Amino acid sequence: MATKAKRSKTPAKKKSSKATSRVRWTGENDKLMKSMIKEQTPARAIATKLKRTEAAVRQRIHKLGLSLRSSKKKARR
Repeated sequence: MATKAKRSKTPAKKKSSKATSRVRWTGENDKLMKSMIKEQTPARAIATKLKRTEAAVRQRIHKLGLSLRSSKKKARR
């Protein structure tokens, strides 16, 4: 019966071309994002300003219970 090879204690390195760095959201980030949402700024522009991905911005907006859609209702004629 063959014995199993020993595993090293260090995790294997990921073979991705792009390194990820996770940065925590701060209250200042949230305030800036909320003000940009009120100005109806697109998610892509918010992401660029905050130096985050568009997906990260959309996730944070959802987590905070906000919406990118205008809250102004159009009057019916």
